[in-house]
Parts: sequence; structure tokens; C-alpha cells
Amino acid sequence: MAATEMDSADVNDARPADSAADVNATGTSDGRPARAPRPGLLGLSRGRTVFAALIPVMLLVALLSWAFASPVGASPDEDYHLGSIWCAQGDRAGFCESTADPGVKLVPAAVTKAAKCYAFNTQKSGACPAAGTQKLEASKRGTFNDHGYPPVFYVTMSVFVSHHTATSVLAMRAFNALLFVGLLTALFLLLSPRRRPLVLWGGIIALVPFGMFIIPSVNPSGWAATSAVTLWLCLVGFYEAETRGRTIALGALATVATVMGAGARSDAATYSVLAMIVVALLKAERTRSFWMRSILTLVLAIVCVIFFLTGSQGGVINPETATPLSGHQTLALAVGNLLQLPTLWVGTLGTWGLGWLDTLMPGIVWMPSTTLVAGVAFGALRKAPLRKALAVGLVGMALVAVPLYVLVHDRVMVGTGVQPRYIYPLILLFVGVCLWGIRRLGLGLSGFQLILIVGGLWLANHVALFTNLRRYVTGTLAQGLNLDAGDTWWWALPFGPIWVWIIGSFAFFAMLAAAAVVAWPVGTFGLNRRRTLA
Repeated sequence: MAATEMDSADVNDARPADSAADVNATGTSDGRPARAPRPGLLGLSRGRTVFAALIPVMLLVALLSWAFASPVGASPDEDYHLGSIWCAQGDRAGFCESTADPGVKLVPAAVTKAAKCYAFNTQKSGACPAAGTQKLEASKRGTFNDHGYPPVFYVTMSVFVSHHTATSVLAMRAFNALLFVGLLTALFLLLSPRRRPLVLWGGIIALVPFGMFIIPSVNPSGWAATSAVTLWLCLVGFYEAETRGRTIALGALATVATVMGAGARSDAATYSVLAMIVVALLKAERTRSFWMRSILTLVLAIVCVIFFLTGSQGGVINPETATPLSGHQTLALAVGNLLQLPTLWVGTLGTWGLGWLDTLMPGIVWMPSTTLVAGVAFGALRKAPLRKALAVGLVGMALVAVPLYVLVHDRVMVGTGVQPRYIYPLILLFVGVCLWGIRRLGLGLSGFQLILIVGGLWLANHVALFTNLRRYVTGTLAQGLNLDAGDTWWWALPFGPIWVWIIGSFAFFAMLAAAAVVAWPVGTFGLNRRRTLA
């Protein structure tokens, strides 16, 4: 491909850019030419720029509300991850101490027993007497025993370890929320305007409810999700950058996103390599610039391989399986799992439970979330040139092949062993690639459609946050909207859980509303033109 040749997706989706001439051609009702709006710092009008600045702030507040919405130990296998964090820096008096058995460490009871009081029993609140004690107890739950995960996530989180477990965990959750928002904000500022729809909607459309729960958590799956949303966009921007400063900045962000994903989970390392292949497929050119920039991609791929080899996790594969099945039995198992795979794909959108898979979501959560994600992705495929079609097909095949291979290898059916969170990064990557080539911030949707997205996602998050809070504050037997009434678990804070729900719900709505204003199609409700990014 020649250096001057435009990406085929961009050609097919190209629209004339806004201009003062377009505005003046419309004019005012008395015949005088209309004045073109002055662009703000982001190439948007000043008013839209203000709303764009609100998006990351409100998203951060919404994520922080989820960080406060569950007790220590609430994310899947958190006792294992907390033990790994507390011992990530080796032996430290009062935090992690060795025993005669190298696979057993002494860690605070608040770390090892926090979830044992309530996990798998939704009628019990998150209150747990052991959660407040720093007495050291023997534990085998951690990477010090099985070396199951790469070390980067645990070493980073260990910086926040203190003798106050609750404070430490909240600090880790807040840091991870800030990382997610910070990376998305940096991408929105650094990418060319035509790529901003990928950041705006690719970053938030599939967050409810699992993304909102897992990203501000101490589970490495949160970093895997952040990497899935951001890595491929960093590399796209890196290949397209026209200035030295943007090239360096986007290359640095790509490195951070790669280390976050591959350094958190071994399977995320393979997903990172897949993202690199997708970007290479979308941006390949027969130019010296492309090949020179691909050196970084190759180095990052090698980093992923190294991290993959440092953990015995290797995704979710169980190396020890039962007696080999016959060819007929293997085929029957594969077909049976293939028919049930969609339940894994939509599991993170609310059809599976949060926490230890025990916090079930009502239908009003998964219905709008699933419908909107599927609708946006399907609508974005209305224009799919060859490269985009191949990229979407590649990620789609991974969504089938990865879980199916693991299920057949482990001789289990969907619902056992493989959880939706293991393939959540692939869902995020799939949705993002489906949006490739769309240049309108509003995705070409009408104002009414944007209103439906705002309303649907807000309602899903509103109910999901309440359901999660109710499960831990009182247990599921309690009824009513007042979360402060009869609460048996809460943080040592001057405000109650109902304020976390109100503030978090409002912040998420404000974030979505601000995104809709920024993306609002001019020409709706009396406005004269639609906005296209140059």
C-alpha cells in the first residue's frame, strides 16, 4: 500500500468535514449568514469541549462508587490475589512471613479470611469479624505456592499494603480506576479526531455491570480489561501519529497497556498479541515508516511471550485431566459446548453473577446492557471493508476457539471451569474493532438513539450498583430502597451506602449524558447540521 493511500475503512466512511462555509450556507431566519462556532481545544465547539472534560471526571466518580460498593474479598478468588499482593515483595514482618514449607506463608487473617464469612451465601452481609484482625495465619493461597500469575500486577499493588487492610484495598481499587480513566483520557487527547469515537464508545459501551465491578478491584482481570480497551488503540495511534511527540507518547502508552495486560494474567498476554495482529492487519503498509514502527510491536509481542511463560496459569487450562475421551465423545463435548458458548459471551453483561458469581443481577440489568452492546456492534458493521471484516472475523474466531478449546481440554461443559471474566477482554476488543472506521462521535446514530443508549446503560448501572450494595450491606433478605436501614456491614466512613448509590448513579448518568452531548448529531431538535470529525 502506498504511503499516501488512505485506509479503506476511512474511505468508505468518509464524510465532508464541518466548515464555516457549511454553516454560512444555512444562514439565519432573517437571511443573515450564521456565525461558525469557534472550535475548542479538542476541535469541538467550546460548549462541547466543556462536556468532553466532564466525561473522565464523572467516569472516575462512577468507578469509585463501585470501589466502595463491596467489602474486602468480594472479587473472584480475592483471598488468593490478596495473599499474592501481600507477599509480592517477599518476606516483610507483619505482612508476609515464611514457614518451613515454601508453599505456605504467614499473612494477616484479614487477607485470608475476609470472604469466607459471606462468599456463596447471599443472605449474609459482608460483615466478617476476621476482616479486622492482623494476626498472621498460614495460607497456601497465593502465587508463592503455584506461581500461577505473572508478578507485575501484584508487585504494583503491594505498594499500597499497610497494617490497615481495608484502607489498603480501597487505595488499590481507586488506583486501578484512575489508571483506566487516565489511559482513556490520554488516548482521547492524543489520537486523531477520526479515532475518538473508538475511545468514547469503545471504552464505555460494554462496561455494565462486570467492567464497572472488576476494573476498580484488586483482581488482575481488571488490568486485563483495561489493556483490552486501550492497547490496540494505542498501537493504532502509534502507527498513525504524524509528530514525534505523539509517536513517543502513544508508543509509551502502548508499552504501559501491554505490561498491564500481560503482567496481570497469562491469558491476557495472548489477547495482547491478538490485538497487535489486529492492528497490523488494519494498518499494514508497504512503507519504511510502517516497518520501522513495527519494531516496537514486535518487542511488545516478545514481552507478552515472556510474561506468558512466567505464570503457570496459561489462561484457565487445567494441565491434569481425566482419561482421554474417544473421538466421538470429544466431538459430542465440543458440539454441546459450542451450543452454550453465547452464555459465556453475554455473562459479563449481567447474565452471570458478580463477586464470587453469587451476586445475581435482575433482568433489567442484562437486557439493556446486552441489547445495546449487540446493537451498537451490529450497526457499526454496516460498512465493513475487507480489512475490517478480517479483523472482526479474527477476534470473533478467538471468542469461539479460546473458550471451546479450554472446555474440551478440561472435559467440562459451559458453566464449569471457564468463567465469562476469562474472555471479557476479547469481548471488549471485539466491540472496539466493530466500531473501526466510524468517524462520527455519535456513531451515525440519531439523537433519539443516543438517548436510548444513555437511558439504557444508566438504568442497568443504577440497578446493578444497588443490587451489589444490597447484597453486601444487609444480605439479600432485606427489602426496600433505603440501604442505610439495617445495614450490618459498611466502611468506617461518615456517609452511608445510600450516598454511594446516589452519587455513583448520578455520576454515571452525567458521564453518559456528557458523552451524548459531545456526540450529539447536529440536525436534531431544530439544529441544522450533523457533526463529522475531520
